[in-house]
Amino acid sequence: MTLSEQCWTDVAPWFEAICAHPFVTGLADGTLADDIFCRYLVDDSHYLDRYARVLATLAGRAPDAVGVELFAGSAVGAIAAERELHRDFLAPRGLDPDTDTVPEASPTCVAYTGFLESAAHSAPLDVALAGVLPCFRVYAEVGERISARRVPGDHPYRAWIDAYAAPEFAEAVRQAEAYFDAVAVERPAVVDAYRAATRFEWMFWDAAWRGESWPRPASPPGDTAS
Repeated sequence: MTLSEQCWTDVAPWFEAICAHPFVTGLADGTLADDIFCRYLVDDSHYLDRYARVLATLAGRAPDAVGVELFAGSAVGAIAAERELHRDFLAPRGLDPDTDTVPEASPTCVAYTGFLESAAHSAPLDVALAGVLPCFRVYAEVGERISARRVPGDHPYRAWIDAYAAPEFAEAVRQAEAYFDAVAVERPAVVDAYRAATRFEWMFWDAAWRGESWPRPASPPGDTAS
């Protein structure tokens, strides 16, 4: 068993929790409320902007041309293909992820991307790679599972499902994991980073489902402003 396979096996309970989450089950059968999916895409647009920068940092740290090409290409892909999905869904609803008019990133999104950015800049390379892999693998597995069980006929989230169930995305996951397996050393820090990122993946779905937002301070005494 490769190290990436060991890491994936380790987080199996978290992946099953993701698949059982009402956000994902609603995404699969098409019953997920439009406003909840919209909330998720707004947060995801913030996430992908930061995730692309993380991948670009890892490309710069890669010790060989294979790693540079792999992660630089993934950074470009995160900005191009996936953000196109965001625009297609959000623009008709008056939201443009390329402007500052969209709502700010959720606390979970900021925490997750902060975790990845910190690892990309200061952790050993294999630990940083372990942190970015769950985003690849979780989305591929969710896309495949949803695609297999989605209801026939028109589906409001067909484009999203097709993007992550596509063979091209599965191949990108395979390449990222193969590179990780070639450079990583099995040790607790690597597994811990993979596990933490997978927990953040569950939290990301859950934040959209709950409508997570930043807390607001209570009005000071005597303040009558609404």
